[in-house]
Amino acid sequence: MKCELCSESNVEPDHEISEQHLKNKALHDYSVHRKQLSGNRRGITVKCSVRSSVITITDCVNHKIQISTKPNEEIKFNFHVSNDNKKECVFINYIQIPPNKLNFVMNDHNLGYGCAAACLKPRTPLKQDIFVKFKCADIGQYNMPIIFSCYKDSKKDTFCIVREMTVYVERNLIIHEEEPSPYSNEEVMADILVKTTAQNNCDSEDEFRIPRHYKNVYATGLKVSETAPDHFKAVAQDIRDVFSTGITKENYIRFFHNLLWYEETIVRINLKKYNMSGVSLTREFLGGDALKLFVPGLAEKRPSLMLGDSLFVKPQKTDRFMFEGVISDIYDSYINIRGLDGKFWKFYSPLEKFDIRFFMSRWPLERMHLAVDSIIRAGMEERVFPEAPKKNARKPEPIVNYYNLQVQENPEQRLAVEHIVAGSSGTAPYLLHGPPGTGKTVTIVEAILQIVHKNPKNRVMVCTDSNMAADHVATVLIRYAHLFPPNLLLRASSKYRVWETLPQSLVKYSNGSCYNSFEAVSIDEFMSYRIVITTLSHAAKFVKQFGLRKQRPITHLLIDEAAQASEPATLIPLCGLLDTTGSLVLAGDPLQLGPVVISNNARLLGLGLSLMERLMQTCPLYSAGENDKLDPNYTVMLRNNFRSDADILHIPNQLFYKGQLRAHAAEDKLSNKDILGKKMESRAIVFHGVLSQEQKMGKSPSFFNNMELEIVQMYITLLMKNHGVLPEDIGVVTPYIRQVYKIKTWLATKNLKKLEVGTVEAFQGKEKRVILVSTVRASCGLLDHDAKFRLGFLVDDKRFNVALTRAKAKAIIIGNPLCLEKDVKWRTYIERCRELGTYVGFDSRAAPDAAAQKDVLQRITPMLNDLKLKGDV
Repeated sequence: MKCELCSESNVEPDHEISEQHLKNKALHDYSVHRKQLSGNRRGITVKCSVRSSVITITDCVNHKIQISTKPNEEIKFNFHVSNDNKKECVFINYIQIPPNKLNFVMNDHNLGYGCAAACLKPRTPLKQDIFVKFKCADIGQYNMPIIFSCYKDSKKDTFCIVREMTVYVERNLIIHEEEPSPYSNEEVMADILVKTTAQNNCDSEDEFRIPRHYKNVYATGLKVSETAPDHFKAVAQDIRDVFSTGITKENYIRFFHNLLWYEETIVRINLKKYNMSGVSLTREFLGGDALKLFVPGLAEKRPSLMLGDSLFVKPQKTDRFMFEGVISDIYDSYINIRGLDGKFWKFYSPLEKFDIRFFMSRWPLERMHLAVDSIIRAGMEERVFPEAPKKNARKPEPIVNYYNLQVQENPEQRLAVEHIVAGSSGTAPYLLHGPPGTGKTVTIVEAILQIVHKNPKNRVMVCTDSNMAADHVATVLIRYAHLFPPNLLLRASSKYRVWETLPQSLVKYSNGSCYNSFEAVSIDEFMSYRIVITTLSHAAKFVKQFGLRKQRPITHLLIDEAAQASEPATLIPLCGLLDTTGSLVLAGDPLQLGPVVISNNARLLGLGLSLMERLMQTCPLYSAGENDKLDPNYTVMLRNNFRSDADILHIPNQLFYKGQLRAHAAEDKLSNKDILGKKMESRAIVFHGVLSQEQKMGKSPSFFNNMELEIVQMYITLLMKNHGVLPEDIGVVTPYIRQVYKIKTWLATKNLKKLEVGTVEAFQGKEKRVILVSTVRASCGLLDHDAKFRLGFLVDDKRFNVALTRAKAKAIIIGNPLCLEKDVKWRTYIERCRELGTYVGFDSRAAPDAAAQKDVLQRITPMLNDLKLKGDV
């Protein structure tokens, strides 16, 4: 049996009478009836006045009294209670705050729990002074309820009024309000659609459309009602059978076609949530036809947009026309729109408001469908279902001359290079497992150079899931440019890439440097290069060209960051470009971020599993044998970590890598310095506790946390001012794009453009001397039922691993320990910081315990029951 309230499965039969369940039930009931409990009623009025150096509040009757104050400043909440009834007396049973260590202290007013009740005559105020003092040194958001228990004729008729005091301790005044969001779930429709004048993506998008009736089945989570037509039930059952069979040779093609259709259906449904209402469009430059549209969440792929995608723009002042445009540029938080018909400008002015409807591009999915469909024709079944070769594996020969001597001296790197060059795995993929900071890219580059040197007929293609990863491999490779013959390397990009991200050092090896300078690569030009580096998706362009010639020009296909790519994406270059006898290398780390999949069900069914991870989980060739050793003919795990201080490496090493990684990073004196300057020395990992509350921007799915923002600002300032750390050596990682925007806005005011801020996804494959992690998600209320359920994807093992292992000398985690300690990984990190003496800020051990919560709830629960039975006015 499962208890949704406690978020636990397989609970005992008597769980519903357990203390835990009763407490959570009372918390839930309180959250539902919170507003009713907080209002003035039955003639009793509660007002509050409070003052700080920042703000003054007088006679507040709201259920939440919010005030900002500075660290170590004392403030006082003064409560005024009066009986406004004309004839009836009211008894004050008690006025109480829960026992706490959160710096809230109530005066001794002789009206506490257990004291004699005080009679309030009609139209008279309570004479006793009722006040709560607060003072705290730590930045954060502190919440505390105060309970006023009253009755008229009998204690059986007790009612209570609950007010919540919220104190924001901050150095800089922040407006603590939810921000509006431009997103709506409304349809964007018009009588006439005016088509775009721009040329759109030319790839066919129609070959693998979702079959009729399938879309409804995916949209309902593979469930159908009993009254559904028989043919609809048959379709649903057929799809369920495909998924229950799983990945087999016979079921492979149907399995992945259905998974991709499932993903497409959910993406289309979700995209409707990002319809925009009442937005402004800014003309990029005078006389130009480009319009700039601010799109919150763009960098987080919420919504997920691509260059060349279509969208509809409807002027709000008319329902007659809607105009199709094309996305011509994508930036961090906005897009440029071009191709709007000339009629549009009759409706345009900078002051006008518009509705926007986005459309999903199908061509990336089409490319994956095509690859899946051709797996058998391409003769690549044995690549995805590898078996040990019947004859002995090719024995690697020692390599005499290494381009990188550090690779030669590293036993695992040297072993991997020798086996990759020898092709010891045959037609089975060779798996190079590269945990964080172990030199995976330099190992790949050494293998590429050795392969090209070994045989002039060898032609290597390197594919990655992203342009950033492809650029990184190419950047490392050109360190050896002085050894290159002419036309050795091509960094092939799509004309739709964001060209501003192309490193200047790669321009001479690229097929373009901007949209206007892009040149398509012909077959003959492609064949003139020995090494081609591109993305998995863009490789489809070459697949299409060579398909006409029936050629397979690639002898060695290396896929870097292979654990980030879905299996269908990996098939694109595999099924169209690799020779049937060629070598396939999958390099990555399945313990870091996997494929980005929007549909949670499609992800769980298998789309979120890379080919590399599936083979490591299911294929005996890649399993550890005796003495926990891997067969180097098929796979090698790199173990020397050259990036992180031993303290930083310790936790992910123990949690994810079975303690197999070795710390080989150069010593950095910053690791032992206390950034706050309160101690003589410190260690490389720090936890800064902050009691806070996340916020949302209207209907946006992204959160932000102003209290954590202030802590981040403090650390950045101290790192640069007191410790001489350069902006480019600092990275700020946060799970939510709204927090990214908040931090970037502050950085812009300080002209700190080189200081990088991004989501966990943006930092995959990167490293910084100092990493600050703002965890954002937090619930700081004593009576918040869902505090333990608010971690979101912070509980994801892979995100935790990536966030922590980006740091070289210092990792500083900023978050609410009350929430984070609910997860074993974060609890391990926090406890480790306690052991090392590097836990600072709000201490979770000062928070009210379960007994304090229970004490409050026992007093409120009877009122809740009364509210549910008859209401309370």
